[in-house]
Amino acid sequence: MPSLTEHAIGPELHGEIQRWSAEGSALLELSATAPAAEIVRSIDEFVFAWQKGQRPPLGPDQDLSVILGSLWGQQLVRELRWQWAAVSFNDGSDTNAVGVFSPDRSLAIYPFHFVFGCIDDSCPVTVLLAYNLLMDGSRIPALPENGYENVMDNVHHLVPRQ
Repeated sequence: MPSLTEHAIGPELHGEIQRWSAEGSALLELSATAPAAEIVRSIDEFVFAWQKGQRPPLGPDQDLSVILGSLWGQQLVRELRWQWAAVSFNDGSDTNAVGVFSPDRSLAIYPFHFVFGCIDDSCPVTVLLAYNLLMDGSRIPALPENGYENVMDNVHHLVPRQ
């Protein structure tokens, strides 16, 4: 199990996540009340298109990793009752991260970090695949409570997208 310490995020950050999520919905031209699967599919398609060079103009203050990460995380909160929190990794690195976590803390997704990796490093985009696997649930092994298993480390396309 990872050595980490979880911290609640305050109302100010919760408010920012709500605002960024709304900004993400607007960027994707979707209603915030659209079905979660539609929103996640749009995030996945947008990031994949971004990697392929289809990049709409953004405002100077728009950070795609934060905007789309908030929107994605909110769908996990809405559909799976996951919760936002922050963690500090107790590995001597002083690394902190904000993520969404399953109620029993067996699973974790760090949406800001993952979207950033897809946009800046061209990591394979598996946002929709991960969402579909989590919604189905049958392919998620039983994991220990408080294991904080990073879902995105274990979700891969069998055949690379074209």
